[in-house]
Amino acid sequence: MDPAASPGALADSIGAAVLADPAVLRLDGGAFGAVATALPGRRVVGVRVGAPGDPIEVSVVLALGTTVPAAAARVRGAVRALAGPVPVDVHVSDVDVP
Repeated sequence: MDPAASPGALADSIGAAVLADPAVLRLDGGAFGAVATALPGRRVVGVRVGAPGDPIEVSVVLALGTTVPAAAARVRGAVRALAGPVPVDVHVSDVDVP
């Protein structure tokens, strides 16, 4: 995806790519739902996309027993495949039984 694409399209694509990882059970907004991209009429919870070049934040709930560093590396790779070489902050907000 073009890194200059709209924040909404990019956030939607990132959310779908992150959820495709089998270790990721769901996206999570974190404390107070702070990790989200606000769009007209809706929010993409669990993915924060700002201006081009700004860090992208992703907050996830992982499956119990997942190796957190490996899962975070896969999430970063999925985000960078869509957004280009930007900093990616991955927050693991919880673990849960799949």
